[in-house]
Amino acid sequence: MIDPKKVNMNDLPKKFCDGAIGSFGKEFFAVALTSGNTLDSFALTPQNMKSISVWLSEQVNKYEDQFGKIDMTPPTIQSPVQISNIKGE
Repeated sequence: MIDPKKVNMNDLPKKFCDGAIGSFGKEFFAVALTSGNTLDSFALTPQNMKSISVWLSEQVNKYEDQFGKIDMTPPTIQSPVQISNIKGE
């Protein structure tokens, strides 16, 4: 097992995660993290999932304490095709 105290996060290769999907059953959680067209999937015990969930929540709280509340408003992306283009106006 890897000792997390000996891991230098700056030395690890990274992918930008742009989404996550998942499901669960009685025995495990299934999680897939997406990065562009790639997908990395993981199976976690309920205990592992809870531990990760608590850790993530703590990290978000620390981030928001330092940098301010994260705006979760979905971006308004205007379609390149507008109704005026369709109507021929």
